[in-house]
Amino acid sequence: MTITIDDFLAFVDITLDGYRRAIDRLDDDSANRSPDLDGANSPFAIVTHATGAARWWTMHVTLGEPTDRHRQAEFTSRGPVTDLTRSVDELQRDLAVVRPRLARATQLGADPGRGPEGWSWTVGSVLMHAYEELAQHLGHLELTVDLVTRPATG
Repeated sequence: MTITIDDFLAFVDITLDGYRRAIDRLDDDSANRSPDLDGANSPFAIVTHATGAARWWTMHVTLGEPTDRHRQAEFTSRGPVTDLTRSVDELQRDLAVVRPRLARATQLGADPGRGPEGWSWTVGSVLMHAYEELAQHLGHLELTVDLVTRPATG
């Protein structure tokens, strides 16, 4: 059994459509509001982190593209909801552009360090991890949007 780059991108596209549906429920205020939970992130931070991570794993680690990612800054990022939609659209477009290079990749372009349980990363495991992070954070985003858009009680 082989998972192709087209399989990977199809699932990424489905997941990014979920991001768009969640983002469509936000306005600029709610996009930047964190739920009243210890350590909770705003929808803006979640989307910024998730798209940054996906771009880092696919473009930098897999293809060796230079990166200016500032992971810590992703969690304090703020901005208009239009920036979130643009971030999702740009990730989807960039992945489509590099699709041929991803399909041909046989070794990693950058060293991500040791994987879970100490095993070595492969191109396939890096792409699976990129998808895993996008899917995981979609669930996180959906719950967060539910919390920051619910009507005030009391």
